[in-house]
Amino acid sequence: MALEKNLGIIGMKVATRGRMLSTWTPPPLDEQPKRMATDKPGTLTMKESLFYNFSIPVSTNIVGCDNPQQVEEDVQWAGEFTPYNDAIMAGLEKRCKPIVNQGLYFRKGIIDRA
Repeated sequence: MALEKNLGIIGMKVATRGRMLSTWTPPPLDEQPKRMATDKPGTLTMKESLFYNFSIPVSTNIVGCDNPQQVEEDVQWAGEFTPYNDAIMAGLEKRCKPIVNQGLYFRKGIIDRA
């Protein structure tokens, strides 16, 4: 609908605070809020997450960084970017489906794991 109205779309939480990344290991279950507790690690690389978000029709993506090295990597990947095709996008979505709830840390409720 935003695109139909020529409105910009901002992509935020590109790496879902790291929860979808293969480098993320969840803390012990008893230290996590019950609504988002998980014992599953993430599945994507940061590059895959960025390229996925760059491949959807957004005006800008806000990418959080913890250090200058991450900024440098993100800039390098942005320069290498080629949009993902539908098959790659679907494959990434399939990989993330079992862990989708851990990316919803900001919601008050949790969606079904259909």
